[in-house]
Amino acid sequence: MAVLCVSGAKLKSSFRILLASVIGLLFTLSANAQQITVLNQQGQPAADLVVYLQPHHDANLVVDFVPVKAEVHQKDKQFSPYITVVQKGQEVAFVNEDDITHHIYSALGPKRFSFKLRNEQAQELMLFEKAGHVSMGCNIHDWMSGHLLVVDSPFYAITDSQGLVVFNSLPEDDFTVQVWHPQLKLTDNQQSQTFHLPQEQPLTITLEAEFDSIPKQQSLDEFEFLEGY
Repeated sequence: MAVLCVSGAKLKSSFRILLASVIGLLFTLSANAQQITVLNQQGQPAADLVVYLQPHHDANLVVDFVPVKAEVHQKDKQFSPYITVVQKGQEVAFVNEDDITHHIYSALGPKRFSFKLRNEQAQELMLFEKAGHVSMGCNIHDWMSGHLLVVDSPFYAITDSQGLVVFNSLPEDDFTVQVWHPQLKLTDNQQSQTFHLPQEQPLTITLEAEFDSIPKQQSLDEFEFLEGY
């Protein structure tokens, strides 16, 4: 019976080679990650803004990208979240968590629709084939408002409480970086800048305008509508 003997030195050498390969792979992946922070005019983190990147060469759009399932909830007679972003060609699920009927509609933008969503129905799926801003309301509860941004790019995110988004595995290219919010007081509610990405250092974008006030999703009078609607 043959016995395979491997010296401790060889094992250590093999381990070092393997470790170096793993570190090199992780470094390559992290090198293609881009951190972007958005600040308001006062230099404070701007939360809940859409940031999406449009590469200048269409070939670079062929990426390994799995879109996050998008859901717009109706809960406590409010749209939740207030802002949703999806890629063009993606489905959105409208989910009624209330024990009453909602009548969701959009009268402007790339997708006009109107449908009732009863509590026992719970969910409605809708495909968004065109890019643009979809402003939503409820015909029953007229204080409800929500916004859906459909983008023609696989690179999109919403800033967190620190104004931060991170894009992983970006192809190297010139990108138009779009920052959008329905209350941002700029043309088309967005600010655009061009950068070569990814960069070695985090990128900071300071907004050039203030925000209009966000309408409260709250009824002035607390009463229910006809149950048979």
